Amino acid sequence: MTVTVPLFKAQLLKGDEETIKALYQEKYANEFVQYVETLDEGGLLSGLAVSGKDCMKVSVAGNDERILLIAGYDNLGKGASGAAIECMNMAICAERTKGLVL
Repeated sequence: MTVTVPLFKAQLLKGDEETIKALYQEKYANEFVQYVETLDEGGLLSGLAVSGKDCMKVSVAGNDERILLIAGYDNLGKGASGAAIECMNMAICAERTKGLVL
């Protein structure tokens, strides 16, 4: 599944595409949600890059006027089933990522 949020730079109180990229790099630097420079495959967005995985990849694209926030994830893996495995791991004091495909 690929989800996009379009923004216009004029909608931001301050900053630009690079500011958002820096925030995403800092915020999404873990095994469950990861910032990547690009989610496109040869210029096309495809949900296949994360199909069958229990993680989400986020990216930022755009130019001086328009910014696109992009998230790619497998809604079955990153959704309730992946969260259930993570919670079970925490309950039994196992590694949080055990049994997950990241």
